[in-house]
Amino acid sequence: MNAAAPRVLDTRQDAATHRAGWVVAAPDRIIRNGCVAAADGRIIAVGPRAAMPAGLPVQDHGPGTLMPLLINAHTHLELSALAGRLPLDRGFRFWVRRLMAERAALSPKALVDAAKEGIDALAAGGCGVTAEVSTLGLTWEPLRDSGLSGVWFREFLGNPPAGTEAALPDSTPLLTAAAAGHGPHTTDPAFLRRLKTTARRGGRPFSIHLGESEDEQDFLTTGKGAWADFLTERGIDFSGWPLPADGPVPYADRLGILDAGTLAVHLIHAGPGDFDILRERGVHVCLCPRSNRNLHGRLPDLPGMLDAGLAPCLGTDSLAGTESLSIRDEMAFSARAYPGVPPETILAMATRNAAAALHLSDQFGSLAPGKSAGIQYLPATAPTPSALMERIVHDPTT
Repeated sequence: MNAAAPRVLDTRQDAATHRAGWVVAAPDRIIRNGCVAAADGRIIAVGPRAAMPAGLPVQDHGPGTLMPLLINAHTHLELSALAGRLPLDRGFRFWVRRLMAERAALSPKALVDAAKEGIDALAAGGCGVTAEVSTLGLTWEPLRDSGLSGVWFREFLGNPPAGTEAALPDSTPLLTAAAAGHGPHTTDPAFLRRLKTTARRGGRPFSIHLGESEDEQDFLTTGKGAWADFLTERGIDFSGWPLPADGPVPYADRLGILDAGTLAVHLIHAGPGDFDILRERGVHVCLCPRSNRNLHGRLPDLPGMLDAGLAPCLGTDSLAGTESLSIRDEMAFSARAYPGVPPETILAMATRNAAAALHLSDQFGSLAPGKSAGIQYLPATAPTPSALMERIVHDPTT
């Protein structure tokens, strides 16, 4: 392991107190010379040494930082085999066509093997929780067996037969199986409603790409154009869809699929009015800035979302459109792209906000008694809490 790589603590054994130069329990709770007591994979106490339970052995991890495992709230491990195989500068429709062709040329085994490598990369980067979006259904077993926690979304496009929305594997204690609609520009609106209804009944999150591309924006606001031609070519009949609409967010709102159980991903094409709708409905938002820059040449309005009272989280998207699956790389890029956003806010996007978006706040996102003891040690030191935040967020090699 690289000396600068995060080290995940094994807290599954006997009770112990873990000490380090800093403990980042949450972006707004940073403890100098802090400790975390844990046993059987659960946190018992967080605070200074004097607040720890008496009699526990102490493991001193060094002058660096103990902090929660990070959360990648949107990725497509199933596309990991396409890393470096697709041009990113020929437009979104061209990229989609090439993606479909390249994926079809690969065997299921090749896709699964690359997905396993992607899972290993997530873990090596200090990510312990992920939201995987799978179109072919190939990544359930490797993710289930990996030891990572999170949500596995089975993604649907077009107009699948009735009942398809219920065809999900059984969730496990670590991994929730849920449904995702690909997007309002690719998935039949009646089917999106059925997917969302099923998610509500099961108390599971629901994910959807929303406001990602100009093609989506143009199609939904006109009901025609190049994307309409693409759907027709693919055999997707959209003649009964309620178009034109005022845009992706108003369209999704009209369908009744926006609520506190919905995770809306990307939102490049969204503005103040859309943010108000999302906030009023309690929708969670996930941004993938590196992928957005690569595929669309623009970024979502993160400052506007924050001003509107939204609490976005971060995802990497897939290796078909971004450089790595490292959420630390995503934080560092976001810090450069949005210099006015405090590092504490960006860290919250990769921890606390993401846990809330995936319905996992009771387990992950911060270090607190009763939560999962998913803890990593970073060799990151600094003279003050603010300097520590700068280093953790801005420097992915820390």
